[in-house]
Amino acid sequence: MLHKGIFNLKIMEPTDKNKPAPIVIIAIAVIVLMIIFYFILLMYFPNMFESLDMGKK
Repeated sequence: MLHKGIFNLKIMEPTDKNKPAPIVIIAIAVIVLMIIFYFILLMYFPNMFESLDMGKK
């Protein structure tokens, strides 16, 4: 039988040091929303992106 004091681990319980800063969460959310917004614009307004250089020569 193991001593409770040695193996007193709380698995998968969030602690303060596991949470990223709110600015990091906001920045990732903004980047994801911008990518989604880009594809929505590309789907409905393809003429708007014709002037972009896609690397084709």
